[in-house]
Amino acid sequence: MKNPSKYVVALTAALGLFMAVLDNTVVNVTLTPMSTALKASLTSIEWVVTGYFLAQAAVIPVSGYLSNRVGIKRLFMVCVGLFTTGSLLCGLAQNETQLIAFRVVQGIGGGALFPLAQAIAFGAFPPAERAAASGIVGIPVLLAPAFGPTIGGLLNDNFGWASIFFVNVPVGIFAIFLAWRVMPADAPAAARPGRFDYLGLGLSMAGVLAIVYAFTLVSQAQPGTETVFNPRGTPYGWGYWPVWALVAGGVVTLAVFAFYELRISRDPVLDLRIYQRYEFLVGSLITWVVAAVIFGSLLLIPIFLEQVRLPHLSALDTGLAMMPQGLASAAAVALGSRLYNRVGVRSLILVGSTLLVISSWGLTQLTPTADGLSLLPWLVIRGLGFGFTFIPVQTLAMQPIVGAALAKASSLFAVTRQIFSSAGVAVVITLFVQQTTQHATDLRAQLLAKLPAGVSLSPTSPAALALRDQLGAQAGTAGANDVFTLVTIGTLLIVLLAVLLPRRTPQDAAATPAGEPARPPVLAE
Repeated sequence: MKNPSKYVVALTAALGLFMAVLDNTVVNVTLTPMSTALKASLTSIEWVVTGYFLAQAAVIPVSGYLSNRVGIKRLFMVCVGLFTTGSLLCGLAQNETQLIAFRVVQGIGGGALFPLAQAIAFGAFPPAERAAASGIVGIPVLLAPAFGPTIGGLLNDNFGWASIFFVNVPVGIFAIFLAWRVMPADAPAAARPGRFDYLGLGLSMAGVLAIVYAFTLVSQAQPGTETVFNPRGTPYGWGYWPVWALVAGGVVTLAVFAFYELRISRDPVLDLRIYQRYEFLVGSLITWVVAAVIFGSLLLIPIFLEQVRLPHLSALDTGLAMMPQGLASAAAVALGSRLYNRVGVRSLILVGSTLLVISSWGLTQLTPTADGLSLLPWLVIRGLGFGFTFIPVQTLAMQPIVGAALAKASSLFAVTRQIFSSAGVAVVITLFVQQTTQHATDLRAQLLAKLPAGVSLSPTSPAALALRDQLGAQAGTAGANDVFTLVTIGTLLIVLLAVLLPRRTPQDAAATPAGEPARPPVLAE
């Protein structure tokens, strides 16, 4: 294909990204079948999720740099191939050790696709049309989490847990073929920089990995803490000293990395000087708040539906209940990409952040019997708000960047979003556990007083199990409402930050009246 459409190029990049994002959630619903089939404990099998997530975090910061070295098309195809091979090996795994190791392989390939897909899609469009590119690669990011549990449940119920990995193989092969056919050829090797920044590469990976793992460790359950009233165990929490040791080590490592990249390196892995651009800085700030506040709270509704409300919903039913939120997000992305150049980024994000405030407030009214239907209005509003906020601000940050700088900027944008998202998840989960535990302490005496005299409370007695479910539902609902109250306050910060956004998009500046010089795009070093 000599002159492929820019839309075909962007859709090909989005296809690879969709697989990587989908596997963040599709595995969650099959952890129990995996642990049963492989005769592994649920605590150890959860490393199937953790290992994948950490592998992604390790490669995101260096993907843009490597793409400038080896060629972005070539690296994209290699990473899709690595992801596809890892998927095949995961499906063939015979024990938990093999499965976790192969998930790390899969995560290395999948993590690199986040910045690469974005850079490829943005590079296919001129700066004035970047909103369309952002919408194309943004829709998979929003749809995959919504469809992941449903797809995972259907595949597991009908074909077994290994099928969730095998299904990636033909899709991955097709994505590699499309990339080979439609993506522009890479620049000759002679046109690329000479000296490889090994030190910057190592420092960035080590620092990001330490911080992300610290936040992941916060919400992991301590072995042996499972009880009849707390079947999932007690998380390590913020008081666990290795958490702060990892955070401190990661921060120090990244500080050394920043000094080295800004003062010594001639070809930095991540070009931190790009924060001098107002659009990229403000866009990053809003993205960090959205990632911490909204990404973290996205996990809370599935937890509520599957583990708190009575009766508990299956993973498949939870996925169906969450699907309207993903569809609403996709609709907002499609509409927002059309309105971006007409109404400006500030207007879109003000609307989107206001919708997020409204939906967050609505979710503070949960009851122990709330279901997908009763949550539908709030989830649709939340999806619309997320789509109108997340994609426009991403477009604003990346819009004026072209050339070799685009891949590095995409990696920087993605890795900082990943860090704040991890922090948000850790804060939300620990707050939820903390508030639920507090409410359970307050309610336990009241519920025990209602039991008939002489009733056994052995862990297997019907009375104990009924009391556990009732206590868990009431305390968990109150805890979730407390967290969403704080999330509502956090979303108000997004509204305030939106005021800092420019009224016009960067390409509008090129058409300003005389006396107001337009700012040039950021070019390659």
